[in-house]
Amino acid sequence: MPRTTIDLESALLRELKHRAAESGESMSRTVSRLLRIALQRLEPDQRRAKRVRWNVVPDGEPAPGFDPATRDYLDLLDESA
Repeated sequence: MPRTTIDLESALLRELKHRAAESGESMSRTVSRLLRIALQRLEPDQRRAKRVRWNVVPDGEPAPGFDPATRDYLDLLDESA
């Protein structure tokens, strides 16, 4: 496992030592676990991808009054969210 040196605030270091002692883990394992959790929370949640529902008339033509050149339909998508 690669090693690195980081500077931590004193209060943060005390909290990490306390959490490591409580869990019976090493400091390295505790820091890695907590950092992994924090980084996962920053990633976008792919399970909640916005689904767009398109309404199309049976012949496959755009619905009457729909003009994709105006981009007004994007405002409608925002309102339905």
